[in-house]
Parts: sequence; structure tokens; C-alpha cells
Amino acid sequence: MTRANFVLAISLLLSAASGALAADPPAANAPMVPPAAPGVFSIQEKGPNQVLLTVKAHTFTSRPEIENYLIYRAAELALERKSNWFTLVESRAPGDAAPTPNADPKGLHYSFRMAYWRPVWRYKLTGDTAWKTWRPFSGAAFFAEGKDAKTITDYEVSAELVLRKGRMDDLNPLAFEARAVSDLMVNQVSPPK
Repeated sequence: MTRANFVLAISLLLSAASGALAADPPAANAPMVPPAAPGVFSIQEKGPNQVLLTVKAHTFTSRPEIENYLIYRAAELALERKSNWFTLVESRAPGDAAPTPNADPKGLHYSFRMAYWRPVWRYKLTGDTAWKTWRPFSGAAFFAEGKDAKTITDYEVSAELVLRKGRMDDLNPLAFEARAVSDLMVNQVSPPK
């Protein structure tokens, strides 16, 4: 390669690089996950540091996808409110089959256990006017297992949380470290529709 061709190649590379740098940079505070449409995600204050998070939508994708979005929003809310962890409040009813999770000092300690992220669901199927409820500790199978998701016309999924500061209780299976959850979920979630 001649010296003139080399200089031309370098100048073309520099020109292309400066054009790429001149493009609009992303907003400094832009969220990694776009916000949900109005009315899809809500926060209801239940008491000091206690909230009820709800996702209401019409297009069912999958249970994990929707529950992951909800836990991501829980983690983001905890961080916004300067809490570094949160606990899930499980509302149980007589006859619930799933055992209440207990702390296990001899068990493994984690910053969260996704198996214990168990929000409550309400849903309507095509042709139904009444809401049906599914609780993960009831022992019943999840409503969409083996059914066509296209028959779900509306759904709500909710979780009640207590936002906490200080050192996390890593023995509590219902405890979730906000930063760890956010970091895990940020590239795996998108707002429901």
C-alpha cells in the first residue's frame, strides 16, 4: 500500500468514527427498560414501606415473562426509594397446599431465590365476564398450563412488598436484594401490553 493510500484510508476511518460519535448520544438517565403504557403498571401504598405492585394487561405472553417484569419493577422501585432489599408478603388462605417457606440457617444463602417470587394472578378467558384467581401456594396448576394463551383476554398479576434498608436477611427465602434482581432482569424484560 502506498503512503497516499494509507493516509486516505486512515482519514476515511477517522471521518467515519467522528460521524458515529456525532450521532445523538442516548439520554443519560434513560431507563434500560422502557416504561409500561399508562394503566399497565401501578403502585398502591399499603403502609410505611409497604406497597402493592400490579401489572394489568390484555396480551398474555408467558407467566415467567410477566412475573419477571413485575420483579424487575419491584427491584427498581426499591432502589428508587433508597431501599436495598425487599420482602414478598404472601397472602395465604385456609387450605393452601404449598408450605410456608422458613429460614434455613444450614441452607445456602443467596441474594434472592426466584422460586419464591410468587405473585398472585387474576384473569379472564374468552367469553367469561367473571375474574378467576390463581395463587401459587394453593396447590392448583397455573391457569395457562396446557391451555391456549389466546383465550386469555385480560389479566392482573400483583405482589405485595415491604421495602427494607440495611443488611439483608439472606436466610429469609422471601427476601430479594434489589440491585442483584435488577442486574439479572434488566436485559430479560420488556413491558407487558
